[in-house]
Amino acid sequence: TGSGQCGETFLYNLFKDNKKIEAKDESRPSLHSYYKFSKFNNLNIDEAPLINQLNQSITSTNKKGKISFETSSFLSLHTKEIYSKFGSKLIILIRNPLDVAVSLKKKGWYKDKYIKQNRKKIIGYQGVASNFHNKHHNFCRLSPKGDFFYKWNNFDQISKIKWYWNEIYSQILNDLKNIPKKNYKIIRIEDFDYNAYLELSNWIDIKPNVSQFLFNIK
Repeated sequence: TGSGQCGETFLYNLFKDNKKIEAKDESRPSLHSYYKFSKFNNLNIDEAPLINQLNQSITSTNKKGKISFETSSFLSLHTKEIYSKFGSKLIILIRNPLDVAVSLKKKGWYKDKYIKQNRKKIIGYQGVASNFHNKHHNFCRLSPKGDFFYKWNNFDQISKIKWYWNEIYSQILNDLKNIPKKNYKIIRIEDFDYNAYLELSNWIDIKPNVSQFLFNIK
C-alpha cells in the first residue's frame, strides 16, 4: 500500500503469476475507499464489514495453500488493524511526492474546488466520479478536516496532492510504530531493482519466478 501511483500495480503484475500467490489489485475499491474516508475523518462507524471481507478473502486464499497478496492504496490507513487481525506482512511503497502529484493531477485529482459550508461538519459527497466504475473517487480523494480545509481548497492541484501525500505517509508511519519491524518493509520504488525483487520474494517466503529480463520489461 501507499499513496497510490507509487508502484502498487507494478508489484501486483510482478507477483500475480507466482504459483504460491493469489494476487488482487484494488479488489474492493468502493468498500475499501469508504472505510478509508471514514477512518481519516474519525467517523464512528463499525469496521466489522471491512475486516470480515478481508478475512473471507484471506481465508479463501489460504485454503488453496496460497498467500493472499493485495495491492491497494485504499487500505493505507488500516495497516495497524490488518496486522492486528491477521498478522500480515506489509509492504509500504514510497515514490517521489512530486512524481506522485503529477500522476494524480493527470488523473484529475482536486481539479475543481470542493464544496463545504458548515465548518463543524465532515465534508459531503462531491460528485467527482466520471463514470459508474470510479464512484469510489468520492471517498478516496480526501480533504483536510477543520478550518485548514478552507485555505487548502484555494491551493493549486499540485499543492493539494502534496498535502494528501504527506497526510497518508504521516499516518502510515505513525501506525507502523505499533507493528513489529519484521512484519513490514518500506520500499522506495525508484530503488526497487531486480536484487530487491529477489530479497522481497524471500521475505514473502516464495520462490521468485520472474527473470531479470522479464523484470526489466515489466
